[in-house]
Amino acid sequence: MSVAAVISAGEGDAVPALGMAMKVRQRHLDGLFVVEAVIDPDVMIFPHTHSREDECSYLLSGELTYLIGDDVRVAVEGSYVVRPRGMRHAFWNATGTPARIIEMHTPATFDGFYDRVGAILTGYGLDTAQGRAAFDELSTEYGLVQHWDLIPELNDRYGIGRR
Repeated sequence: MSVAAVISAGEGDAVPALGMAMKVRQRHLDGLFVVEAVIDPDVMIFPHTHSREDECSYLLSGELTYLIGDDVRVAVEGSYVVRPRGMRHAFWNATGTPARIIEMHTPATFDGFYDRVGAILTGYGLDTAQGRAAFDELSTEYGLVQHWDLIPELNDRYGIGRR
């Protein structure tokens, strides 16, 4: 059963390790999961593919660069970025200013992922074997394929991590 709610600015279930808040959860609407996040300069959301969810981002402020399939596109404030399930994608902030986005997933099958990934990041980090293994296991559980092999190429080609 869905639950009506008013989720104000500054509210939602926080995931401090990711600088995000989960706003609309499966308990609110069974078919939609929404998060609001800040993507700091020089931060990349690693290349991955969802097998169960379609995604759409709306840029509240700033600018982000998206890899969608093999295409690289820049999205600015007010842009919607649509990524159907089964399509590899990544995004990063190549500017010196934080970007704010709303991420929408449908259906809401991704609800619960960020709760658990936040615990992995604060407990182990992704730079440890234990953290990476836990993250990969969680990704598999949620039908998410990580494309770790693309990260060095994207870092080199687009200068991510060089600020």
